[in-house]
Amino acid sequence: MEDKKVWKKFLIQELSITALLMIAVGAMVAYVDPFFHYHAPVEGFSYIMDNERYQNNGITKNFEYDALITGTSVSENFRATLVDELFGVKSVKATYAGGYYKEIGDGERRALEYNDNIRLVIRSMDMYFAMTEVDYRNPQAADPTFLYDNNILNDEAYLYNADVLFEYVNGGIGRTVSGVPSDNFDTYMRFAEDRPLGAAYVLPYVTNASVSGDEIHMTDEERDMLTANVRANLTANIAAYPDVQFYYFFPPYCIADWYTNHYVKGDIPALIEEMELVTEEVLKYDNGHVFCFYDDTDVITNLDNYSDLQHYSGDVSDMILRAMASGEHELTLDNYKEYFEAVEEYYMNYDYSWINVP
Repeated sequence: MEDKKVWKKFLIQELSITALLMIAVGAMVAYVDPFFHYHAPVEGFSYIMDNERYQNNGITKNFEYDALITGTSVSENFRATLVDELFGVKSVKATYAGGYYKEIGDGERRALEYNDNIRLVIRSMDMYFAMTEVDYRNPQAADPTFLYDNNILNDEAYLYNADVLFEYVNGGIGRTVSGVPSDNFDTYMRFAEDRPLGAAYVLPYVTNASVSGDEIHMTDEERDMLTANVRANLTANIAAYPDVQFYYFFPPYCIADWYTNHYVKGDIPALIEEMELVTEEVLKYDNGHVFCFYDDTDVITNLDNYSDLQHYSGDVSDMILRAMASGEHELTLDNYKEYFEAVEEYYMNYDYSWINVP
C-alpha cells in the first residue's frame, strides 16, 4: 500500500514537472516569437530571419510598415532601405521563392487585410508561374497554414517545435548575448553576395537542343486560363484597394534564358502574347503599374549580371527599383503594344550563335 502511495506521488511529481516544462517552453517561444506569429519583434533580441514561408505572415501581420515587397526569388535581393529611400516609405519584404500566382496573391491579400496603412506594393510577375489553374500552388513549397489560420488550437506545431526552439530561440539568444545584430529586410532572403556571376555559371543551364523552327502562339484555352489566374491572383487586389499603388514588374531574365527556354522551342510569340495579356489586365486600373526591362539589352545580354538563367545580381535588383521609382521602363496603354512588338522583333532575330552548351 505504501509503495502505491510512493509511486502515485512520484507520478504526480513527474507529470507536474513535465507540465511546467511544457508551459515554460511554450511561453519562451511565444515571448520570443521568432516567426512573429503573435507580436512584433522583442526590442533588443537578435532575430534569425531566413525562412520566408514560416515568417512572412507574421511579418505582414505584426510589423509596422506602409510598403510591401513581394514576389518570387527574383525579388529576394531587393533592399528595403533602398525602397524606403526611393519611394519615401517604410517597407517590409515577404517573398516566396518558387511561388505561383495563387500563393503570392494570397500573401499579398493577407498583408493588405492586416495593414490599412499600406500604400505601395512591389511585386514580380514571373511568367513561368502564371500559366496555371487559379488555385495551383507549388507542391514542393511549405504551406504552414497553422501560422495564418487564426486557430490557436493548432499552435502546438509552432510552440513545441524543436527547430523553432533550438535554432531560432536558442540561436537568437546566443546571437543576442554575442552582440550580433538582428537580421533585417535588406538581408532577409538575400542571396546576391552568395552566388557567383558570369557565363561559367549561366551556360551550364543551357540545354543542347536544336531550334524547332516552329512559331507557337497562345491557344484559346491558355488565354482563358491565364486570364482567370491573373484576375483572381493579381488584379483582384488592385481592384479591392484603389488607394494602394501596385508596382508590378516582369523580371529581366537573361539572353540565355530567351534562347534555351523560348527561341529553340519557338514560343517567343506566345510569351509576348502572355505578357501583353497580363499588362492589359493590370492597366485596367489607375493604381496598377507595369514595368518591363527587356528593352535594356545591355543588361539582358551581359551574362556577368546573372548567376543562372533567371537570377540577376544585386546591382540589377537596385537598377530595377531605381527605374520604377523614376518611371523608367513603365508600360502604359499608349506604349505597351509598340513596346512588345519591338521586344518580339529583337529576340526573334537575335544572333544566339555565341550561346554554346559547355
